[in-house]
Amino acid sequence: MRAVLALLLGALLLASSAGSRRLTGVSRGGAEWFGPRPPPAPRRVVSLAPSLTDVVVALGRSSLLAGVTRHDDAPEVAGLPRVGGFLDPSPEAVLAVKPDLVIWMTDGAAFPAVRRIAELGVPVLALPVIGVADALEAVRMVGAALGNAPAGERLARSLSDGVERVRRRASELPRVRVLFVAGHEPLVVAGPGSFPDELLRIAGGDNVATGDRPWPVYSLERAVADDPALVVDAAVAEPAEGIRRLAAIPAVRAGLVARLGNDDILRPGPRMVRALDQLFRVLHPGVEWP
Repeated sequence: MRAVLALLLGALLLASSAGSRRLTGVSRGGAEWFGPRPPPAPRRVVSLAPSLTDVVVALGRSSLLAGVTRHDDAPEVAGLPRVGGFLDPSPEAVLAVKPDLVIWMTDGAAFPAVRRIAELGVPVLALPVIGVADALEAVRMVGAALGNAPAGERLARSLSDGVERVRRRASELPRVRVLFVAGHEPLVVAGPGSFPDELLRIAGGDNVATGDRPWPVYSLERAVADDPALVVDAAVAEPAEGIRRLAAIPAVRAGLVARLGNDDILRPGPRMVRALDQLFRVLHPGVEWP
């Protein structure tokens, strides 16, 4: 579990530094189709991102999945072939499971491999997913790509309602200054433009991290100067005691640390509502939650 989460964090860091690369193809709603024309109702699907796997599972179509990444941990895909990682999918492994559709989250460094998959004759749906709105649109696009657009719309609407429920409740409460820690050593935090940064704001938190990078490596001195009221420890790939090296931060020294129990907040997909519920509770302990 820890190795998987460490790899996911590495993927996020590399994605933020490499940026997204557009592929030449048919574009629609921010997404891109490339490779041959996709079937109207695919029967064998490969997902190249755990968040997109979560979408297929949430749509009740896990039986269509023929392969997933080595980072995927949903019980529904436990026995499926692994076709590489988020950053390094293997075209050979993908082709070996004979998919008629590949879905890919474009904010990563897998461009050459994915391009090769399309060149070898497999349709690819490339989805840019960075924030909440992108995640909701990806749900709609995956639903449509699987031949059931109404199901995608229903799931997107349900997730949107969950997000707004948290936003409305948090808007009634005092805001909390938060440092969101994704890695202890080096100290990696969620910065402006990251997915956790947006979820923090929705749940009633103000991210103290500044700058122009979504996942900066932070100095301890800078974290001390930021003086957060709460440290959210999402470095669940690392031992919990690693937070002790940040004891120079007054909030850590005072025990004002909330350690998350899973990586839901790092997955821009169906798990984001559960992540928001968890965030709300750690930001506003003791507040009644409907």
